[in-house]
Amino acid sequence: MDDFQEDLEVARAILLLAHAEGGIDDEELLLFRVAFQEEERQHMRLEELGPRLDIDSLSRARCVELFRFDQPQLRRLCACLRLRPSHVHTNKTTWTGLEGLCVVLGRLSYPSRLADLRQVFGRSSTDLSIIFNQTCMFLKRVWLNHLTNFTAAAFFTHARLTEYAAAVGKSYPLNNCFGFIDGTVRAMCRPGMNQRVFYNGHKRVHALKYQTIVCPDGLIVHLYGPMEGRRHDSALFNASGVQAQLDALPLTPDGRKYCVYGDLGYALRPTLQTPFGGANPTPQDRNYNRQMSAARICVEWGYGKVVKYFAFVDFKKNLKILLSPVDAYYFVAVLLTNCHTCLNGSETSSHFGMQPPSLEEYLA
Repeated sequence: MDDFQEDLEVARAILLLAHAEGGIDDEELLLFRVAFQEEERQHMRLEELGPRLDIDSLSRARCVELFRFDQPQLRRLCACLRLRPSHVHTNKTTWTGLEGLCVVLGRLSYPSRLADLRQVFGRSSTDLSIIFNQTCMFLKRVWLNHLTNFTAAAFFTHARLTEYAAAVGKSYPLNNCFGFIDGTVRAMCRPGMNQRVFYNGHKRVHALKYQTIVCPDGLIVHLYGPMEGRRHDSALFNASGVQAQLDALPLTPDGRKYCVYGDLGYALRPTLQTPFGGANPTPQDRNYNRQMSAARICVEWGYGKVVKYFAFVDFKKNLKILLSPVDAYYFVAVLLTNCHTCLNGSETSSHFGMQPPSLEEYLA
């Protein structure tokens, strides 16, 4: 019998003695017994959970498997993301910034149940749910403008914009293009109401849509959404306000506007180039379309990396729009994917031969 059980038995004996001597009545004795039973159940749950997470006790391979980053990278990431040393919820649950980051990474990395993470973190499912949601909302609140307004980001300088265009123009015909724009459909659990609004007829799923711009270094510099799954890519473009950001960019050295490249779902304009259309394109037009299509595939690589490293956002049964902050989950997954690209590179950065900024430069 451990110390807790011994103390519990002593307290029960004292209560029985007090009841026998008339110090407490039957109702008070019953209340104390219920309280003791709850304390005993809580103690048993804590014993089942095991010790709290210590990332230094994990091997590097295990740490990367669980959280997608190794221990030094996690500490750098925690500092750069401006997570506070201590967080307190209204129900008195407390956690450190590093623990909150690990909970988010552990939850997003695979569509596992909260019960599966209890042994990893030594926390109850309730605590893990609170920490996960609160940390996701904190990250979205702090870094929302960083992803939605790329012209305001410190790393997005004129020099870097010129490097983006040079990286594209080195191998492809459009030499004033700095990124590639597209929309993505993220399937979710069928909502209990407004099902027609969220239904995407092309993919035949209930979904949310997001718009992104991917640059040659692999960073998703712009994220807008969510919007209803039935909306067209052009509707996202018009609602996002990204046109004003594109118009605010400086001119190229030869006096042209910098642009992004998208598919035929977008309207052609100086800051947004699309393939040549028409029923009978010329051989030159077909060659241009073929080359730029090979470049634009990087936007799909960006989407692929998000769901590869943070598969939780690709498991629609966990994405219940009326019960969870689904948009915050995808926002944080994109933010963390960019952080992973800064630290480890990506397929896009290798393809264009352009290194992303350091983590500190990206999150400055």
